[in-house]
This record gives sequence, structure tokens and C-alpha cells, in this order.
Amino acid sequence: MDTVFIDRFHAITRPGHHRSTLVRRALAAALVLVALGSMLLDARSADPLVLTFAAPVPAGAVLTSADLAAVRLPAAIVPEGALTEVAQAEGQILAAGAAPGEVVTATRLVGPDLFTALVAEEPPGEAFTMVPVPLAEPDILPMLRHGARVDVIGEGPAIVAAGGRIVTVGEAGTVLVLLRQTQAAAVAAASLTDPLTVVLSAG
Repeated sequence: MDTVFIDRFHAITRPGHHRSTLVRRALAAALVLVALGSMLLDARSADPLVLTFAAPVPAGAVLTSADLAAVRLPAAIVPEGALTEVAQAEGQILAAGAAPGEVVTATRLVGPDLFTALVAEEPPGEAFTMVPVPLAEPDILPMLRHGARVDVIGEGPAIVAAGGRIVTVGEAGTVLVLLRQTQAAAVAAASLTDPLTVVLSAG
């Protein structure tokens, strides 16, 4: 083994055709590696730049730049409505809790896109609006999830509003519910005098 190594070392260090061939092969191999690296970099730079969550963020949180990160992902796995700039998400309210690495989409934030997604299958009628509902029985909070359909219950018990959608679940015992405008007004008025709660609804 030592003799072979010495012979190759001499072949490289001594002038001649053999050394030139070895040098050319080494340069060719280096150029191939550089070309492959360049192709990989070009392919990576062609991927779209999208926002992801940089850390766990709870539902109802107001997003800051520290919660967000811009990364490049293959176009095939970027969801529809993905946001691309920090300014699009900073200061917005997160509707449902997020984990690090998840892509930030418009439907994850409280706003028109989220409303459209929540009411996409609702029949035509009165416009929707959001109303905060302070719950008299916060024990139900762990059962509530973004998008869940609920009825708002007042004293009696009586149904104050039916068929609402949970937008966010706050940690202070208040939920944000999407309702038709007339029902939202009734809930807002009832919350001033009556203890309210919500129950999960199937319809």
C-alpha cells in the first residue's frame, strides 16, 4: 500500500504527461462539483419565499415579527393563501394556535379571508359579524376549537343566538363568535345583563 501511494505521489509531483492528466482530471472533477452546487443553489433560490411561524403561538395572540420567519419552500407544498411578507401578518390576530414551521396563511388570521372560509357553506342571507362572548362557565373552553359551531345560551336557559362559529378562544374566558348581524347584536345586548355560555351545535 505504501509503495502504491509513493508511486502515485511521484507521478503527481514529477513533470510529465501523467501528472498533466491527473491535474486535468482533478480540475474537471472540481468543476463538476461547482456546477452541481450552483444548480442546487439556483433551484433553491427559485423556490417561493413564504412566511412560517418561528415559535409556538397561541390562539388569539397578536402576531409580532418575532413570531414569524421567511423561508423558501418548494412551490408544490406551499398552501393557497400563503403570506410572503412580515408586514402582512404583523399585528394580526391568530385564529387558531400554531406550531413552529407551519406556513402562515390568510385564513389563519382574523380577517375577511377567514370569514369567507368559515361561512363558505352558509346559505345567502344577512351579513356576518364577530362578537366577543364572555363565558359564565369557562370550563367549556377546552372543548372549543376554531371553526366549531355553537349556540349562545342566556338565562332561562334560552337560546340567544344559534349556529355561530368560534373564531378564537381566549385564555380569559372570552370567545369570539361569528354570527349574523342581528344575532350578534342580540348577544352583545344580552352580555350586558345576563351570564352567557355556549354549547356545541350540530346544525
